[in-house]
Amino acid sequence: MENLVFAILMLGCDHTLEACENVPTPIEFYASREACEEILPLAFHEADTHPIALGDCVAVPENWIEKDIVFEWSVDQDDRLKIAVRGADNTVFGDPIVTKVASGKTSRMPAG
Repeated sequence: MENLVFAILMLGCDHTLEACENVPTPIEFYASREACEEILPLAFHEADTHPIALGDCVAVPENWIEKDIVFEWSVDQDDRLKIAVRGADNTVFGDPIVTKVASGKTSRMPAG
């Protein structure tokens, strides 16, 4: 089993979710999901200048943290945020995380 670390993907969006941008988070990687989730409310606070904030803790293989990775996100037809991690060689890690939020958008952004 791979060792995992966790990163926060935080997005600040307009009311329509037409325009979203990455919101910097306090620490780049966390040793456990629990540690990441403890910081998540602070990350949401960092996004409070945006009408809508979307975010979650995302599992990343520990050996990927020294490489270029990208978070790819989309919102599906059931209004759930899906986040995937793509490595430098285009490998995608794990199943997308789903969280109830909004609809119809997709994007990608460098992690870290």
